Amino acid sequence: MVNRPPQSPVIVQSNVRELRLAAGLSQQSAAERFDLSLRVWQTKEAAANPTLLSQGEYELLLLLAGRHPHFVLTPQNKK
Repeated sequence: MVNRPPQSPVIVQSNVRELRLAAGLSQQSAAERFDLSLRVWQTKEAAANPTLLSQGEYELLLLLAGRHPHFVLTPQNKK
């Protein structure tokens, strides 16, 4: 086990559409990935009054988009 200093928390922002596009997801596929209806996902992207993602949802979207400040996704080695 390696002792590392704690990483600063990722602040949830309203750049959901930008991150979704960077992750290569359509609104429908993003809604399915996060187990939400398409309408609920659309409210999270609404320009006028967006509903923020939860901390976990936001960090997963950052990972999928390759923009997480602390972590990266790597493919598993298949045996």
